[in-house]
Amino acid sequence: MRRLCSFAIGILALTAPVPAAHAFLSRDVVEISFEVVVNDVAGTRWSGCGSSVELDYYSKREWSIEIAGAGPQSESGETNPVRILCTDTVSSEPRDASHLRADISTVARLIRQMEDERFLEVGITVALTEPSGSGPSDPPAEVKRMLFFSEPRDAFVPLLIVSGNPQDASGIREVFLRVSARVARDESVMAYGVVTVTSDVEADLLLDGGRVGQISVDSTTTLRNVRAGLRELRIRDTAGREIGKTVRVRADRSVHVNLAANPPQRPYRRSFLGRNEQGYEEYRRHADGAVAVKIPAGEFLMGNQDTERTPLEHRVYVSEFLMDKTGVTWGQYRAFTEATRMPLPRHRPYWGIHDDQPVVYVSWEEAEEYCNWAGGRLPTEAEREKAARGTDDRKYPWGDEDPDPERAVFRRSWGHQATGAVASHPAGVSPYGLHDMGGNVWEWCADWYDGDYYAESPFLDPKGPKSGSAHVVRGGSWDSRPTVLSASCRSWGHRGYRDGDFGFRCAMNSPTSQPEPTE
Repeated sequence: MRRLCSFAIGILALTAPVPAAHAFLSRDVVEISFEVVVNDVAGTRWSGCGSSVELDYYSKREWSIEIAGAGPQSESGETNPVRILCTDTVSSEPRDASHLRADISTVARLIRQMEDERFLEVGITVALTEPSGSGPSDPPAEVKRMLFFSEPRDAFVPLLIVSGNPQDASGIREVFLRVSARVARDESVMAYGVVTVTSDVEADLLLDGGRVGQISVDSTTTLRNVRAGLRELRIRDTAGREIGKTVRVRADRSVHVNLAANPPQRPYRRSFLGRNEQGYEEYRRHADGAVAVKIPAGEFLMGNQDTERTPLEHRVYVSEFLMDKTGVTWGQYRAFTEATRMPLPRHRPYWGIHDDQPVVYVSWEEAEEYCNWAGGRLPTEAEREKAARGTDDRKYPWGDEDPDPERAVFRRSWGHQATGAVASHPAGVSPYGLHDMGGNVWEWCADWYDGDYYAESPFLDPKGPKSGSAHVVRGGSWDSRPTVLSASCRSWGHRGYRDGDFGFRCAMNSPTSQPEPTE
């Protein structure tokens, strides 16, 4: 039995820039390519037909494909499993009832949701007609989807999936539409800045994956005419070890990056406050007034096969560290912007800015800058899960009971009440006394995201993959379903991404000595 696929590709946000990739700018001409890809019952993938068109923004282009049944035998006696025909127009001729037909319409436009990271939005409308034997065809089912590109990549749209035992003459198991977009003609004027780099090791210097020179100990290397936007700087020593950092290069401005193998811990002033109700030491950080809880060193179970996305279970040892008791608030982030002359997030929440609620619309890079300014850093994914879950293998920060409004902020709807004040749900604290570790806002972690990383994660203090295009976020948010609030649930946000349910909290290395309590 055949069924039309639900076409559930959702939204693709492909944001990792590479050296050869062009940013999509307002005067570009965009080439959109389509290709029909077939997977047959023998496990072979082969291409049917395709088309490539150049589009100006907001111009519309239509084309169609037809997938027929088994074809005639070849001279060798083998049966051609399927016939696929692509045309650059949508025909008004009656549809053949024995064919699958897809009429496709596309429109492209530019969007600028992430400051200088520009995205191409490709709107695709597909009218699908399912084969119906010799009888009349049903009216076509029309489905609309949006694809988002920031660089040339492929997106796959499922058109047909054969359910059951597909041993019919066609031999088809699945049919996909491969969609790609690239800049065909770039007429825009690029913006450039300057990057200065220092390190404490002799190493090759890489910009967006390509070698751009050699860096020496205690000297400054200057890179001029660096394309504005998010750029990845890395060093690679003779042993192949790499250290990297993502920075935002701004037009006609200079940014400094220190890629030290052993960076000095920035000193921070702190006051010991005593122990909380759960029995763990708390400190007040002077830079932003945040309260941080000392999380003891030890082993815990990371991952949970019974929770959202079934992350692989494995044992992990995490060294002692400090984790903020609450997420960073708008009040704290405003103080940071005033001290550093950094702007507030360009996008403002529709529910308003409230000093006691978590800051949102903050990118990973901005979260990292805040934590560095405050004397801390972003937590690793392992640190965050341990701080949320403890060592008793619980499912949620508060235990194994399902989420409810007394414990967390979740399942609220856009257009209505969204974030809540931090620390306003004490029934939902973690074993160490941390608030909002499930719900309210997703929180950025330091690690790059890799869905398969747990299979190779080290036992001692894992820090994630060496590189990637997206960073880990944890905790779920005010618009999440209940299962996402699990302490083990993993998700991600691409470089430069910001949203109304993304925030963060900071971690710090453990103090070497405990100061006297301060009143």
